Amino acid sequence: MDVHSVDKLIGAMVTKKADVALGGLETNSLFVSYCDSTNSHYMISYRWYVPCSVKYTRWSSIFRILSVELWLILIISIVTAAISITLVGRYSYTSEWQGYKTLSSSLTNIWAIILGVSVSTMPLTPSLPSLFLAWVCFSVSFSTVFQAFLTSFLIDSGYKTPIQSMDELFTSGTCLPTRIQFHFRE
Repeated sequence: MDVHSVDKLIGAMVTKKADVALGGLETNSLFVSYCDSTNSHYMISYRWYVPCSVKYTRWSSIFRILSVELWLILIISIVTAAISITLVGRYSYTSEWQGYKTLSSSLTNIWAIILGVSVSTMPLTPSLPSLFLAWVCFSVSFSTVFQAFLTSFLIDSGYKTPIQSMDELFTSGTCLPTRIQFHFRE
């Protein structure tokens, strides 16, 4: 049946020319006495405009490579290595050069190793080269990881975490609905 108006559709339902009618029918008292209708529903959609995530600054990449705890552990390990090399250099039975007998010179040599620069003099006592080799291995592994992350962060600093849920959106307080669309169906 080809029906193009609501009045013709209601008339076809009343005269039993049509058994089922879909869409566009209002619920009124005349129509309810002759037919059963489904429940009406409302559809509301919101469109939220959320700001894009912010790009990290390049200088802050140094602090994102390691956490604060790991930076503290690195500083503590540098001081510990310098103290232990100084003590072994001072109390060894052979004559060691002054580069490993004072704390400041040991700290300078330890810092040179972690930066990948050569030290002034290689250690001579039998027990000091083992500590020296352990620190060189640690420094090579640390500097490799550090340089890989630093290079990747300097090339592409990345973006901060964007807003991902409605709770984060409401707590951020940065956006309001700019366009609200209402669709009503009865």
